[in-house]
Amino acid sequence: MKRILLFVLICLVGTNILNAQKKLKLKGVLMQNDYHEKISWVKSKPTSIEKKDFSVSALATTYLQIYYGIKEKNGKPFLTNIRLINHFDDKDWVFFDEVSYLLGSRKEIREHKGNVFKITTDDNVRNVDNGITEHSDIVVIGEAKKFIEYIINNDETRLNVRFTNNKDNRYTDFTIASTKKLKKHFKALIDSYNQLCDFYKLEDKF
Repeated sequence: MKRILLFVLICLVGTNILNAQKKLKLKGVLMQNDYHEKISWVKSKPTSIEKKDFSVSALATTYLQIYYGIKEKNGKPFLTNIRLINHFDDKDWVFFDEVSYLLGSRKEIREHKGNVFKITTDDNVRNVDNGITEHSDIVVIGEAKKFIEYIINNDETRLNVRFTNNKDNRYTDFTIASTKKLKKHFKALIDSYNQLCDFYKLEDKF
């Protein structure tokens, strides 16, 4: 996938609404247009949470990503809820129903001072294609929102992500040494969402 550092989002609303000819620049995010559904999906760059060869796309690994959509609804611009993707890619199934995010330095974690955010997931999509993938896609509320806010508003730190199958009492962990890249990509997506809220005078800023 071509790396996109900047794209120009052409407003999807009609010419009678807020001047549809106007162009809005959003930085550090990806855009995918669905012309059948008349919606544009705005996505953060996927952030791999496993060690990988530099030539391997993050989409072919276990990764985290957030996104939202923009479309016209009842003649007015509308932004969907921000959603969080937890994409698991491994050799064996875990059938996870919970994802836990543990943030903190090695010392903080050893002293039980790390910050933990847990979410439950339903209707995960599972597939077998050159390996096993399990994919959850949830609305960013509650613990998911607190997790994203923590990533954006705090210093870079170590992150351990645990995919848990509570029914069978088993899990798989992934750890990255720094949340620097995750913070950069999450912040770019949230900034773009708030920028659109300001542009369209919407009240649902993150």
